[in-house]
Amino acid sequence: MAEENKTWEPLVYTDTFKVTPEMIDDNHHFNNVWSVQWIQDISKDHSEQCGGTALMREMNCGWMIHEQHVVYKNQAFLGDEIKGTTWVDSFSTVVSKRKCKFERVSDGKVIFESETQWVLVDLNRGRPKAITPEMVAHYGTLK
Repeated sequence: MAEENKTWEPLVYTDTFKVTPEMIDDNHHFNNVWSVQWIQDISKDHSEQCGGTALMREMNCGWMIHEQHVVYKNQAFLGDEIKGTTWVDSFSTVVSKRKCKFERVSDGKVIFESETQWVLVDLNRGRPKAITPEMVAHYGTLK
């Protein structure tokens, strides 16, 4: 993807989540354990929607988290609707960097953001697999 003078334009995916009773912790707000679940859910849904999951299955490989960083900015509470947005920010040989942002619908406040490094792994060998240009094309365009 690192061609000179080209710009990466990611395919952005958005979904809405709702804070439900089982997501509330002892401090009466959204438990951060659920944020990790939401990051995984929106990432999987995005990949499914853009065709990346089908190609991944054809290649007999899977995405596995190598590193994840989550920054919590505001609290969320029971009943809050949260808009999640995700996109693949960049690719290297075997790693994609995905970003997510989750914000409360009622006031636009960002609840948390994340950056996750996903490694493409060959499921037969259990080893990293090179990300093909065909895989990259499912998540955006190089212009």
